[in-house]
Amino acid sequence: MLITRNILSVSLLLLTAPVQATIIAYDMLNSSSLNLIEYQNPFSPQFASDQDGFDKYQAGPGANIPNSLIDSSLSTASDNLGIVNSQTDQQSFFGVSDTLNPNNPSGNTQATWQFDIGGFSLTSISISMAAMGDFESSDYFSFSYAIDASPIQLLFASSVGEQTNQSYTMANGSQYALNDPLSINGQVLNNQFQQLSQSLIGSGSIFSLYFNANQNGGNEAFAFREIIVNGENLLASQVPEPSSIWLVLLGLVALKVKRSQV
Repeated sequence: MLITRNILSVSLLLLTAPVQATIIAYDMLNSSSLNLIEYQNPFSPQFASDQDGFDKYQAGPGANIPNSLIDSSLSTASDNLGIVNSQTDQQSFFGVSDTLNPNNPSGNTQATWQFDIGGFSLTSISISMAAMGDFESSDYFSFSYAIDASPIQLLFASSVGEQTNQSYTMANGSQYALNDPLSINGQVLNNQFQQLSQSLIGSGSIFSLYFNANQNGGNEAFAFREIIVNGENLLASQVPEPSSIWLVLLGLVALKVKRSQV
């Protein structure tokens, strides 16, 4: 009955084998993208003031980036505000600084990403985020999504801890405590990128990601990178129904028994 036992073992593997999630799309991951169909940002390039920003940036010689987003403390010891290390971090990121300005009186901004997700069922999304500054309750940052023409749903939303403070460490080791830190989905941010994740359910052709912000003040900064969309291959997840598997196995077992009786 060794063959019978082997058949049963294989059947259990077929029934219990997990379907592995995989990265199906991303942007600003090591400064590259995957399955990115389109990126739209009507506020790019920068506003008239180089200290106001809502754009993708990359540190390096000659880069024009708002000071609030750049940590230059290794070269300028007095620098006490910044996220991206100007000397060691040249990977792309999206930065926000003072969207309420003469070029944008409402302060409202939005950028949109569209990813090709055809052939996959979504499982999760992760984004690495960082923030530094004394924020106000009116400052707002959010990420929402839609699959094809489905209704837009909220993924991540900010809040400001007006009764708390947060400690921030600059590249040169200096530490600063500031009031009113920014949180995303309850997670308090600092000026080091940390990955936040949310589950997703659904499948389709296009995954649209919307980032909205309204922030007033040049002494506050918000940044993110490594947008990663995970999913499962729809073809790989189409495992035969258990009843079908057992019918096949019963047939094989019956054939084995019949042969053993000959």
